[in-house]
Amino acid sequence: MDKRGGKGRQKIEMKLIESKEARTVAFSKRKKGLGEKAKEYSNLTGADVGFILFTQAGKPHSYGSPSIEKVIDKFHELKQNDSQQNHTNMSKTNAFEAFEDLRKEVQAFKEKDLDSEMPTNKHMLEHKLKHFEAYKSRLDKIKKEIKGDVPAEQFKFISEVALDLEEMSS
Repeated sequence: MDKRGGKGRQKIEMKLIESKEARTVAFSKRKKGLGEKAKEYSNLTGADVGFILFTQAGKPHSYGSPSIEKVIDKFHELKQNDSQQNHTNMSKTNAFEAFEDLRKEVQAFKEKDLDSEMPTNKHMLEHKLKHFEAYKSRLDKIKKEIKGDVPAEQFKFISEVALDLEEMSS
């Protein structure tokens, strides 16, 4: 067995290559290697793969499987869907929080005003009716924001509050 006395593969320090020519050669070789790895990855996993590189002069180089345009389009579509989903989830969370606040207000209103005697004053009755209408309006707005995608316990609360408002206003 003949052992070689060479140094073997040396680790390269990751810093900017000083020589412009050496930098250009390294870019070219590494670009080719990156393209081979991307193609291998795509073939082995069936994943859509793409990358874009720009030289220091600003010249673009790209690779895409099936094509860089399709990869970019798919990326933008998924990013947009993800953004919309996050916005929808956020608005639903905000709607549930708004609903919970409304439910607490209605509960406090019921305990405070409905346990007392019914006012005979027309002005007080109109004032309470305006409260009921405002609560109902807020509840309708929350229902629209949630758009029917409501867990059972939340739907039960919404229904109870809606019924309470209907009873109080009649």
